[in-house]
Amino acid sequence: MHILVGLFLLALGLVFALFAPRLATTGGTRAAKRTFTASNVVAFRLIGTLIAVAGLLYAAGVIG
Repeated sequence: MHILVGLFLLALGLVFALFAPRLATTGGTRAAKRTFTASNVVAFRLIGTLIAVAGLLYAAGVIG
């Protein structure tokens, strides 16, 4: 079960890192597009990558 949860977190982090920036730049109204700047895209990628790394470490038994 430990490995499955870790792999789920890994997949969730990768999806978040890959698709959230695209959604942030293309979704919403014109006023909302101004809210999502390039720094927010970098933040989405960084957070997604951190979630993926945490999932990998959790699956390997290093943390948790």
